[in-house]
Amino acid sequence: MRLLQTTQSNPNNFNIFEFADNNIPPYAILSHTWEKEEVTLQDMQNGYAPSKLGFKKVKDSCSVAKASGFDYVWIDTCCIDKTSSAELSEAINSMYRWYHEADVCYVYLADIQSESEFAKSRWFTRGWTLQELIAPSNMIFFDGMWRKLGTKKSLHHSISQCTGIPADILLGEDLETASVAQRMSWAARRQTTRIEDRAYSLLGIFGINMPLIYGEGKRSFVRLQEEILKVIDDHSIFAWASKEEESHGGLLATSPAAFQKCANIVVHNPFVTFGNEPLIISSKGIHLGFNFVGLNQAGLGLAILHCTEHRKADCLIAIRLQDTSLTMQSFQRIHCEKAELLDMTEFRAALCPVKRICVKQRRLAAHRSPRSLARTGEYHVGEEEFAALLSTTLDMKWDSADTGRDPLLCAAKRGELNRVWSLLSRSDIRADNQDIKGRTPLSYAAENGSGAIVKLLLFRPDVQPDSMSLDKQTPLHFAAKEGHFNVVKILLETGKVSPNTSDKQGMTPLSCAVQNGDLSVVQLLLEKGALMPSTDDPDQTLL
Repeated sequence: MRLLQTTQSNPNNFNIFEFADNNIPPYAILSHTWEKEEVTLQDMQNGYAPSKLGFKKVKDSCSVAKASGFDYVWIDTCCIDKTSSAELSEAINSMYRWYHEADVCYVYLADIQSESEFAKSRWFTRGWTLQELIAPSNMIFFDGMWRKLGTKKSLHHSISQCTGIPADILLGEDLETASVAQRMSWAARRQTTRIEDRAYSLLGIFGINMPLIYGEGKRSFVRLQEEILKVIDDHSIFAWASKEEESHGGLLATSPAAFQKCANIVVHNPFVTFGNEPLIISSKGIHLGFNFVGLNQAGLGLAILHCTEHRKADCLIAIRLQDTSLTMQSFQRIHCEKAELLDMTEFRAALCPVKRICVKQRRLAAHRSPRSLARTGEYHVGEEEFAALLSTTLDMKWDSADTGRDPLLCAAKRGELNRVWSLLSRSDIRADNQDIKGRTPLSYAAENGSGAIVKLLLFRPDVQPDSMSLDKQTPLHFAAKEGHFNVVKILLETGKVSPNTSDKQGMTPLSCAVQNGDLSVVQLLLEKGALMPSTDDPDQTLL
């Protein structure tokens, strides 16, 4: 760590010394906004510093620190070699700690002349000054003439009002008491010169260390959140809302601005149990467990987050997800402009079981805007329609005890994809139930040619692709008998279905296809290993 000696080595310069981490003397530290002609490390070393406009700020900082008994002061403009990417990366990753360990932090508000202008200072709008405000325990504010305005403690009410940071945090409360979303909200309106610094300036706020990659753009903020997820178990990181984020459909925002309305969000988990499987980030997306509510529209659901608004313990925040493949394997966030506040007293536990899902995080294009889901309307559901879907989900009586029949069997038999998808999202529905004929939902879906339902059911671990009815007929029998080529193909591609299984009448799927006269299905079965049955006439085959 480099420190500037507060006593001038000559009338025109100050010495800079480098200290090992275990030998750092007491020091003051400066927080300020950069102006024209700031003094660099090279300027100090080459004797050019006095010719720069920023040298007066250096001299005044040293003068104030020396008057308070400090031999050393740290100033970011001239104590970091910014020509070295390695040193810059180390400094940015150490910045929060340096401000935290300083004996005092002097905040120089160059653009104001009195306390009445305090909240209007540009200092409160810059990204880097957020951690510089929170990290030090002892802070003194000065106006543009270096007149003392007060301390962080004496000014905490005014600071809280203009920054949105709770007074308790300003007075030293542990940062961990604030949710991730709350901390992000403090940075939502702040700006940095370089887009990557909107993320890098928050490293210390979350106790994160990560490499700096200037040129990666918004990807830096996504990377920051990925690192946060590895060390902080807090669903509020997903509670952001922003119309600008609609185009990428991921769980993670691309800017702190998306958390602008999250200052009131607190962590809250009323559920007795929750999955212990770790969160995984892969090339496919983010894999994690959510309490999930499937709505009565295929693919549309709510992921319930373990967070709520302050003093709303009966509610939880939820975000809208779309099952992009209708297999419950891959989701994306939709309608990103808002998050729902759900009254959990209206939900039965069976409606929102824990589901481990994967939510895609789209790659961010550097030179073009990705196709907007909002513009295409591909997944658009109006607010009135959404409210109706949620109401229907809460009111529907889908339990077999209510209807006297298995609801999933009925929905599969009628080819009702929306209802099948919604039912399968619940915890009180089994996908392998059989009726009095031994038929399963998969059997009925195969018979009526509902390929989407067949695919959805096949992804369930409790579904057997080759389950038999009382007549020993498999789903493949029913699909072949009706000539549903795509369904036959889907079943065969599982590798768990035999094309040579015989029913009670000795009929195989191939026999059924031949009887139906569907040559495309016959050809497909033969390609997949179906054996040609013999006939009574030795000179003829079944064909």
